[in-house]
Amino acid sequence: MSKLSIFEALLQDNAELFTTQGLSSLLEDCIWLGYPKRRHIFTYPSLLDRSIYLALADLGNSNAEDEEIIRRILADPKGWCLDASETVQEGAQFYDSMGKMFGTNFGTNLFLYHRVRDNIQELQKRLGVSGVSPRNISIRDRLFTYPAPEDQLMLLECDACGNVKDERATLQNAVPEIVKYFLEIVQMSPIYNLFFVDEDEKKIPTSVAIVEDAAARAVKAEIYSESYNWKPTNTNCWEGKPAPQLHPDEIHLILHLDWDENKFMFFDAHHPDINRWPWLIEN
Repeated sequence: MSKLSIFEALLQDNAELFTTQGLSSLLEDCIWLGYPKRRHIFTYPSLLDRSIYLALADLGNSNAEDEEIIRRILADPKGWCLDASETVQEGAQFYDSMGKMFGTNFGTNLFLYHRVRDNIQELQKRLGVSGVSPRNISIRDRLFTYPAPEDQLMLLECDACGNVKDERATLQNAVPEIVKYFLEIVQMSPIYNLFFVDEDEKKIPTSVAIVEDAAARAVKAEIYSESYNWKPTNTNCWEGKPAPQLHPDEIHLILHLDWDENKFMFFDAHHPDINRWPWLIEN
C-alpha cells in the first residue's frame, strides 16, 4: 500500500489529520487497537483495516531488520520471533518478554505501535506540527487555558522552515500561571487543605510559600481535579465512582523538575469536609 493511499484513507476519516490534534488522535486510536474488547470511538476507523495499520508501521526508511520483523508478524502474529536470526532476536527480545508478561499478542502490538509512533513523530517533525496544544479546564467554576504537551507527540525545537520554535520554553513559561491558578482556586471559600505528597505517598501539610518555591524549579506543570461517590463494599473497603462536583474532593498539581521525567513534586489540595472521605470518619 502506497503512502498516498494511506493518507487518502486517513484524510477521509478526518480532514484535520495533519494538525496537532489530528496526529495525537491518530496515535490514540493506534493504542486502542491493542485492546480487543475496546470501547472506543475511532477518529480514524480506517485503522481497523489491518493493512493500513501495518503500512503505517512500515512508513519511512525501514531497515532490513525491521522489515523482517514486520514480515514475520504478518506471517505469524503469535510466533513471529521464535526462530528469527540472532540479530532480529536481539531487537525483539524486549517485545518477546513483554508478550510473556501480558499475553501472546502484547509484545507484537507494542512493537508495531512503537514503529507507528516513531514514524508519525518523524512526519510531525517534517511538517512542523506542534507537539503542544491548549488545554481548557474549569475547576471551582474558574475557567483556565494553558499549553500542554500531547503525550505521544514530540516537542519541536524548530518549525518546518528551520526557524527556532522551542516548545520546551513554551511549557516552562506557563508554569507560573498554572501555579497561580492552582493557589487561587484552593484559597477560595471554602479554603482547601494543602499537602505535599512525598515518595511514600504520605500527605504532609504544607504552605503556599513552599508551593511557590517548588514552582520556581519546575520545567513543566499540570493540574487536574477528582471527585468520587464512595460506597462500602465490605468491612474497611470502599468503591468510588467518578462524581464531578463544583467543589471537587481533591485538586492535584504536578511539577516536573526535569525533561527526562525523573524528578517530580506533587501537591494535593483537599476539600475541608471530611465526609468526602467516609473511611476517615470516626465511628
